[in-house]
This record gives sequence, structure tokens and C-alpha cells, in this order.
Amino acid sequence: MKTKGLSSYRLKKVKENLLHFYNEVKGDQELVSEGESWYLQANIWCERVAVNYGISTYKVASVLSALSPRNKWERNKQDAEAVIKTWRKGGKPEDIKVCTFTSNKLKAFNILNSVAEIEPKSLKTRAFLLNIAYLDREAVTVDVWHLRACFDRMIVPKSLTPTIYDQLQKLTIKLGESLGHKGYEFQAIVWGAVRGSL
Repeated sequence: MKTKGLSSYRLKKVKENLLHFYNEVKGDQELVSEGESWYLQANIWCERVAVNYGISTYKVASVLSALSPRNKWERNKQDAEAVIKTWRKGGKPEDIKVCTFTSNKLKAFNILNSVAEIEPKSLKTRAFLLNIAYLDREAVTVDVWHLRACFDRMIVPKSLTPTIYDQLQKLTIKLGESLGHKGYEFQAIVWGAVRGSL
């Protein structure tokens, strides 16, 4: 049985909200350029770390994604590299502290040991991984900031079901492409706009 998704009316409102936040910054070329290059810069960072530690870019991005919940971006990168460095030296999870949940730290080590991965059912972290590792045009990271942009003053769904996630992802990609951006670029531009508006 297919899970109920957002109505056409609500999707129209989501589109209007995303356009509202985009229009707030579209005249600021610096902010737009920053959004357009955000995932590319993250990908370049992962490639550099991958070369330094002799592992794949995908694995670095997976560790980064595993450590991302409730973690600020710069600290997320610090934690990811520190975990990889500790693991490379034969260290264990208890040898290092990170600014996210212990379960996420354990997952990062398990990813490095090839006994875990970011599962497709982990919709947001999987999209984040694909956007960073592959600059995947078919994935959009629907995080808390993107949800705030999508729903603005509307009631946010109590749970982000796979059906609703897919609707928001497809809408973001289509809208972004209509404005000359890849879906993940558009999401990053809107991310900057909504954070700046709060």
C-alpha cells in the first residue's frame, strides 16, 4: 500500500515557499555562487582526505554523512578526518570524541571497517552522501533547513515518509532545473537563504 503523500495544493505551496526563499537571495551573486559550489567543495574535500588516507572518496563521504546529525559543517569535517585518522592508526571508537551521537561514531568506524553502510532507507543521510560523493543530480538532502524552507508557516508533516521525501526531492530538482541549477545546488542556495532569514 502506498503511503499518502502531500496534496497538489500543499505541493503548490511548497513550491511557492521555495521560490520565496530563492528570490530573497538570487540577486546576491556571492550567495548564489556559494550555494552552487557547496557540494562541489565538499566533494573536493572528500577527495583530498581520501588520497591522504588511502581510501575511497565514497567512504570518506559515508563517514562524513554518518557523523553529520546535529553537527556543524566545519566540525563535521574535523570529526570525519579525526575518525579516519584514528581508524587508520588502528584506534577504536573509544579513543576519540566527536560532536554527534555515540551511535553515529560507532557507525562511522563500522563503515571504515566495511561492516556497515549508509542504507537507502536513511533518506536524508543517503542523499547527503550521494550529493557529496557523486554530485548526484537525482538526490536532494531534505534536512531540517530544507523542511523549514518548504513548509515555512505551514504545518510540517509529523513524519517525513518515503513518499513525502520523494515528492519534496522531485519538486526541488524540477524547480531548481527550471531556474538553471542542479537540484542539490538549488537546495544549497535555499539552505543559505532560510538560515539567513531566521
